[in-house]
Amino acid sequence: MTGRRTAARAAVAAALAGTLVMACGGDDGGSRTLTWSMWADGGEELQVWREFAERVSREDPQLTIKLETSSFSDYFAKLGTRSGSGDAPCIVSMQALRTAGYTQGMLPLNDLIDKNKFDVTDFDKSVMEGLSADGKQYALPYDVGPVILTYNKDIFRNAGVPEPKPGWTLTEFESVARKLTGNRKYGFVTGPQDVWMFPMVLTKTGAQPTDGAGKLRLTTPAMTKGVQWYADLAARKKVAPRLPGVDPAFVEKQFLSGNVAMGASGPWALLNLKNQAGFPVGLTTIPAGPDGSKTYSSGSGFGISKSCPDPDRAFKAITLMTAKKQLEWLGEVGRAYPSRESAQHAWYENARIAGARQVLEAANATAIPLRTTKNWERVNELLNQHGASLFSGASSAKQVLEQVQKQAGQE
Repeated sequence: MTGRRTAARAAVAAALAGTLVMACGGDDGGSRTLTWSMWADGGEELQVWREFAERVSREDPQLTIKLETSSFSDYFAKLGTRSGSGDAPCIVSMQALRTAGYTQGMLPLNDLIDKNKFDVTDFDKSVMEGLSADGKQYALPYDVGPVILTYNKDIFRNAGVPEPKPGWTLTEFESVARKLTGNRKYGFVTGPQDVWMFPMVLTKTGAQPTDGAGKLRLTTPAMTKGVQWYADLAARKKVAPRLPGVDPAFVEKQFLSGNVAMGASGPWALLNLKNQAGFPVGLTTIPAGPDGSKTYSSGSGFGISKSCPDPDRAFKAITLMTAKKQLEWLGEVGRAYPSRESAQHAWYENARIAGARQVLEAANATAIPLRTTKNWERVNELLNQHGASLFSGASSAKQVLEQVQKQAGQE
């Protein structure tokens, strides 16, 4: 980042430092202020979202967007509490995996889309589907992406192992993981988090965690078999480090530490990984199982809370927030793989990672939305809670999945 750009961002951050508010409405110099809630972990990410709010506000002098943030781990719990009390911000950020659990506090956008004749055809269809529930659209997406594998090029080169190419198989993956394990390094990193674990299970056995209609299906033979295989990469085959306890960030931290050769990730995080890692990062597809390479797509977007007093103005704001030029900017600074297909070129131009387009196009071709339950936050919490015993080999996948299914209230 150049000194000029750093200074510019610092000025923007200082100008907006006092704008973190909790109320939804209010007049500000003749313009209506809209509060927008977003998750952000770390100062750099916060600064990007502050600058994004400023960019959108400049597009329409009648709109002032004020940002409030929470860490990702706290964001959804706080949103649920505020939605229940009728005090949610006008503009709420939503992740596709969690949409079904927050629809009671969000305004369906279908009527506003029709009323404004807003064209949604440029948005990736899978994330539009992910941000919908029961046939209603609850958010407009800003990013999307299939789950892929990232890898540490230095570990591959030092071990004399060829880098993986799109189309490789699970047999090749396990062989590579074994070869790269040793000297305090591991071939892969596993964890019980939904977005990292379930794509590997999907490609291994085809099992999905729900039936697509909101019912949890963690105890099917195919799911049990797939999760046991995945956990055994750490517990029995020892090609992955053991999970020490409840740590939702374990996969990302282990990869960035340089201790593991491969880990699951997505294009929404890849440029941040590239900037933070002390080694060159490569990427490839999820390895192909018996029925080919399979993966899930995920993404996030912006919706409107039911407590917002001016949904028309809020809709205008989220259409500006998801406009092509704003998504190109998010792609350029590395914060999003744009949900608009016409803006995705900006991500590739900034990524400058050899083979990135080939990998993502191959992954997108097989990606499906990860359908979840209304209490998915609880399901993911339970998976994390019982993960250490599963990934250490103290408990079997059957035991843990039955426990999670029961405690989630869906025996």
